[in-house]
Amino acid sequence: MKFKGKLLIGGSLSLSALLFACGGGGGGGDTTTGVTPYATVSGTVSASSNTAAGVVSAAGINVNGVDVAYIAAMGIENGKLVYTADDIDSNGNFDLNLKTGLDYAFILFDSSRNPVFFVNGATGNAISVNSSGSVTITLVDTNGDGTPDAAQVAQTQGSIYVVYNPDLEDDPNDPDYYPESIESIDYGGSPNPDYDEDGDGYFDGVEDNDNDNYIDGKEDSNNDGIPDVFEDEDSDDLPNYLDDSDGDGYYDHIDEDDSDYYRYEMKGNVSNIDTTNYTFDFTYNNTTYTVSVTPQTVCEIYDAYYTGYECINRIKDNDYIELKTSDDINATTSITAVKFELENYDDDDNYTYNTRYEVYGTVTEVNTGNQSFQFYYNNKYYTVTVDNNTKCEYNDMYYYGVDCLMYLSPGNYIELKTYDNIFEHTEITAVEIEKKEFEIHGMITAFDDTNNTITFRWNNTDYTGLITETTKCEINDRYYYGADCFTAMTTGAYYEIKTYDNIYDGNTDTITIYELELED
Repeated sequence: MKFKGKLLIGGSLSLSALLFACGGGGGGGDTTTGVTPYATVSGTVSASSNTAAGVVSAAGINVNGVDVAYIAAMGIENGKLVYTADDIDSNGNFDLNLKTGLDYAFILFDSSRNPVFFVNGATGNAISVNSSGSVTITLVDTNGDGTPDAAQVAQTQGSIYVVYNPDLEDDPNDPDYYPESIESIDYGGSPNPDYDEDGDGYFDGVEDNDNDNYIDGKEDSNNDGIPDVFEDEDSDDLPNYLDDSDGDGYYDHIDEDDSDYYRYEMKGNVSNIDTTNYTFDFTYNNTTYTVSVTPQTVCEIYDAYYTGYECINRIKDNDYIELKTSDDINATTSITAVKFELENYDDDDNYTYNTRYEVYGTVTEVNTGNQSFQFYYNNKYYTVTVDNNTKCEYNDMYYYGVDCLMYLSPGNYIELKTYDNIFEHTEITAVEIEKKEFEIHGMITAFDDTNNTITFRWNNTDYTGLITETTKCEINDRYYYGADCFTAMTTGAYYEIKTYDNIYDGNTDTITIYELELED
């Protein structure tokens, strides 16, 4: 699968509903160490002494006729499927990039892409990762017939643990190696579970749908040694895996709205619906497009999904929709709908103008006297004015007008919506502002209760975090605020740290922490 180019105009643009996170393509491995929220888990698959001798081949490791060629890690985050995959090399080795703080089920596949082993440990059925490390997976013969019939995690190194997770169990009455809860996840409008969106019976992550000799779960389309999700295709100084284009709190690569393959996303009005030819007109940015609906089109109408030609019967003239297409809207006005969604015509969406821009970037300076702030997006600085109609959302609280600036600080990463053409002007007025949250997992190595700061280590880098009077801390099931956090805080423990400052931009300046939680 080759990821799409993105144009962030009139709404969000996205990548994939599923996390494809391991290196591939042109070799070179993962060059993003130190700047990702994911840990690299290396590992080896081998045979135990009581199992027939293993024969290493180009396809992977073959033990008494059972070949193991691929490995996948599948987890659930906020009710959505997250996965990554890798092929197992001729020495039985693999590498997976896994999000820290999640539990993953490990599944081994043969060279025909069929699952053959569900990896278990003595204490659980899942792997939990807090930092980079390694695992050893051993194929064992539990019934003594000389043929491996189980895969066990025999050893882990680093902050990698074997845990029990009931959501990652495979039903013994349906021993297909896929956890039952994962089989039921489908957020893309497809009739198939998210791990098999094309419905061919194979796990998508170990397929090679673009026939480039690299499985989709480790794709590197441009052969630069960087996995596709780690690229920065929209040049917003954030790798793709940190883009949250629709601002729903889920990164694009695990977002239900990002499961479809499209290049452009626009918002506009519907007219001239033709239920015979399955077309309608769509007006966006003062241009009218003729949109074709196909059997593959997915639509979302009032939180219900429909497919194909049924979508034509669910809309009416003057409906305001969000439309996604793979066609180049700059080259043709005849396009095909990949997906469209009926928008609520409330105060926020009832726009006077046809053009609306939604972009993501960093606040660099706040000037309350001029009711403005400096905003950095796509290698360009903008002066953004706040007027009485500007609406802001910070930490689930809403503010309006100049009050928006009272809770905005340099370093905040925000979603900005404006009517002004960002390609023609650098002085614009904000319609809406929303601060985006960054969540990481790091170990506190020191704290200074005099200056209200902590030092924490994340991705082999030390950062300084500021505890303010509004910082909320949850430690041992008790809540503390501000300076009281230091009374219960300990060093050497891992904490979930939440901040509105962009910690992924390589800047190690002090960040402001608004929530801190001790991890179990």
